[in-house]
Amino acid sequence: MAVSVVKWLLHKFTDINKDRMQKHIEVIQKNSGKSKLYIRFDMAKSFLLYGAGYTDYFRGDFIHLTRAEKKTWATARRFYRLNAYLNDERYSVVLEDKLIFNEMFREYLGRDFISLRKSTSDDLSRFLQDKDVVFAKANTGEGGHGIKKLIVSEITDVDALYRELCSKGQYLVEEAIIQNDDLNEINPCVVNSFRIVTLYKDGAAKVISNAMRINQDDSEVIGCTNDLYFSLGEDGRINSNVIDDYANVYETHPMTGKRFSDVCIKDVKKAFEMCEKAASCIPQVRYIGWDVAFSVKGPVLVEGNEYPGYGILQFYRLKGSRTGHLKEVADYLGDEYQKIKL
Repeated sequence: MAVSVVKWLLHKFTDINKDRMQKHIEVIQKNSGKSKLYIRFDMAKSFLLYGAGYTDYFRGDFIHLTRAEKKTWATARRFYRLNAYLNDERYSVVLEDKLIFNEMFREYLGRDFISLRKSTSDDLSRFLQDKDVVFAKANTGEGGHGIKKLIVSEITDVDALYRELCSKGQYLVEEAIIQNDDLNEINPCVVNSFRIVTLYKDGAAKVISNAMRINQDDSEVIGCTNDLYFSLGEDGRINSNVIDDYANVYETHPMTGKRFSDVCIKDVKKAFEMCEKAASCIPQVRYIGWDVAFSVKGPVLVEGNEYPGYGILQFYRLKGSRTGHLKEVADYLGDEYQKIKL
């Protein structure tokens, strides 16, 4: 890894969103009956003993877990060390750089794209000719940042647009993904993101966890609002609670009123199989979080993440489980798991 675990954890500790932490403490106080002072003390102890940040503590319901149960939960420190063991950072650029990613996994994208890093203004003009909507993206970045939506009919000066995008580092221009009706019924304003986590071992990759992220409102970018989360089975049915960042459970979508018990998203099994195949293309990065969209053409890859993101996957309110994401990893790795110094 590029930095030591101590420096990384120090950054996590100093980069605290105090308002968000306070809201988490209030929810924990309400659910546990413990004082805020006790909760803060226990949070600090959990950070020192387990490397658990305040979101780890909240999502894992650490205040109620036994010591044995806490060992199964991924925390900031453990997750860092898990990645260091499983993922060769020399190959992580394939996932970090969206332009390289798109070239390598072109067959799974289901959409056209152009790299401005090796294209001219005239190339961009030809690319736009048969498009209605495109998205310009920075080739690195996450969380929906660095993305610009472009209505092609409103573009009056392609040369000026080309210069603007290059100056902002938005070198990737992609054809818009048209989301399928199953997800449009829940929220049609954004292409909602399905996180699928794969783990590679002995020549094969396996899906070990998943979580769908759904915008609550009419935002056109995923991941920048207080979203809703749930997991899906191969049959496309929701097999968990539907929750928000503060552990509230929802029966219907707050904007569209769609009942989550009626949701059935087709091709979830195909999405799992696609990610397992894609993971086998880069065995040097064994632990990957794939972002998948369900388009009218079927499931398509949006991006891959060498830091899969464990928080939502093991949120205690998602499935009410008292074991964390590390058990899913351990179950697949078997004896090899004991080699990882977490």
